[in-house]
Amino acid sequence: MGQRRHRLAVAAATALLAFTTACGTAAEESSGPVELTFWTFLDNSAEVEIWNSKNPDTKVKAEKVPAQDYYAKLQAAVKAGNAPDIALVEYQFVPSMIACDCLADLTGKVGRDLGERFPDWVWNQVNQQGKVYGVPQDIAPMALFYRTDVFSEHRLTVPKTWDEYAEQAEKLHSADPSKYLATFATNEAGQWAGLAWQAGARWFGTEGDQWTVSMNPPQSQRVADLWQDLISRDLVKAEPDFSTGWVSDLTSGTVASWVAPVWAGSYLKGSMAASAGKWAVAPMPQWDPAKPQVGNWGGSAISVTSSSKHVDRAAKFVEWLNTDQQSLNSLISKSSIFPAAKSGLLDPSFAKPQEFYGGQKIYEVFSEAAKQIDPNFAWGPTMTSTFPAFTDEFGKVANGEQTVPEALAALQRRTVEDMGKQGFTVRG
Repeated sequence: MGQRRHRLAVAAATALLAFTTACGTAAEESSGPVELTFWTFLDNSAEVEIWNSKNPDTKVKAEKVPAQDYYAKLQAAVKAGNAPDIALVEYQFVPSMIACDCLADLTGKVGRDLGERFPDWVWNQVNQQGKVYGVPQDIAPMALFYRTDVFSEHRLTVPKTWDEYAEQAEKLHSADPSKYLATFATNEAGQWAGLAWQAGARWFGTEGDQWTVSMNPPQSQRVADLWQDLISRDLVKAEPDFSTGWVSDLTSGTVASWVAPVWAGSYLKGSMAASAGKWAVAPMPQWDPAKPQVGNWGGSAISVTSSSKHVDRAAKFVEWLNTDQQSLNSLISKSSIFPAAKSGLLDPSFAKPQEFYGGQKIYEVFSEAAKQIDPNFAWGPTMTSTFPAFTDEFGKVANGEQTVPEALAALQRRTVEDMGKQGFTVRG
């Protein structure tokens, strides 16, 4: 996921222009040599160099674009007709970019069997309304990162269910009131989405030309009740993550676990070197162990913009970038992505023991988790405002202004209201 790039993009996206604005029309294809422009959060220079060496008539120029104001800039560029041909679009924002007519339909321009090369739930992120709006690049299945030293010292059991998770939280805090099993992140809409996704929530759907919104169905409420109980009993901290204090707590073992996605593996190793050898990864705690499900927190597609003059050629590059084994191996080694394509897991680095994690082959856990993600979760067309609304409402949980269930209800209300203001027909 490029570690925290998803959070920066969410903050920047509040400036996104009206979704219903038409964003541009692609011109006719050129038959001569062309140069395609590619906006991305990652350093894709190595992959582009490989492509350019093999495709002299279709050169690609990669531009690493800051996440700050990324989606607003991209939409404005498409509307003005000077957008890049190709752009990285995080899964949660794909419907928003479709709604503004900013993405080209790649149906028939990519391989007919392309969808078979990805897990169903991943392909559903870009295959919408019967059309293909990009090719998946990376995914972020979730698991439980935990401190083996703290678990061993206090004889904690790695929880297999959420009930066991709550029991271990109580056991740890009772034994040492200075320690907590986890932090409830009041600023991480992506984590909350992953938790609700795992529980079986269906936030958005469509019925004809009408959107349905259900941010607080029973499945989400079940998750909210669990965390509110832990907060009320002072068994977890309710605070923003990725702060200096939060990093210190995880590094020292004051906070002993983190329910997080695969990209957290690189983040912990890079940010908390002092705790090397004291971490391990286990499957995400389950609501129903007989029917294991996992949430996803992050991931991106690579799409072609609707203003591109070379949609056919851009589509070929996008497909190659995310399915060619040489390209995938480069993305994994250079950018530390967890590939969306099934073949990406053939990279030998995924089979290696990880020294930071005590020699554990942690990617075996995530490879299995990727198979257990519910394919029916869908994003809505206004996530650029829903994510900031989450931060507003759940931020009030940290100072006791409202409970997690109350924040969830407020998020439902605000999402429905905002979609109505944006011109969508909504039932919620």
